[in-house]
Amino acid sequence: MTAKQQPDASALTAAAQAFDEELQRFSRLTEALRKRQLDSRHALESAAELLKDVTRCQEELQQRAQALVGALGAAREAQQVQADVVQERARDIQQRAQDYAHLTARFEEVGQQAAGLNTLAQNLATRRGNGDQPLRETELPGLLSQLDELRERMGAVADQAGSFIGDARDARFEELCGRADSLRQQLLAARNKIGLLREALVKAVPPTMLS
Repeated sequence: MTAKQQPDASALTAAAQAFDEELQRFSRLTEALRKRQLDSRHALESAAELLKDVTRCQEELQQRAQALVGALGAAREAQQVQADVVQERARDIQQRAQDYAHLTARFEEVGQQAAGLNTLAQNLATRRGNGDQPLRETELPGLLSQLDELRERMGAVADQAGSFIGDARDARFEELCGRADSLRQQLLAARNKIGLLREALVKAVPPTMLS
């Protein structure tokens, strides 16, 4: 509860307590007046004074009631202000949730593309040949072309991840920024490995296979 709201709550509590105390006092005076004997001059004078007290208490009770009504009105106004804040915050939460869901869908799409490229990279890496099954001369140009295309696609997806990082940062979702940056770094590292693989293939084969 803020400092601005505290006085309103205290005023309502004080007004309710004052009204309750005055109501109890009024009840006691009216009960005393009802039971007061009217069988002598002194009793009549005492009853008349008590009646004045009851009248003054009734007037005070009305004032307390008005004060309580005023405090209730102020409390209702404060509650309405708070309700407006809650509604505005609810709209903010809904909008932020929608923004997060949209960004998450984009991130998952980039992640799926990256996973597909990594699988393709693994498949191409197994085609480089080994001692038992060396790479045939006719396979090398196609493999180099596929490696070049893979590096280009990895670069494009890494650029998408970079663009996503900027959008996520603008939206103040640093968690998504970190995840996208990690994915981008993995893509760039894989792209570098593909480049090294290409260089190794070119160096390992006779020049006639590259013609």
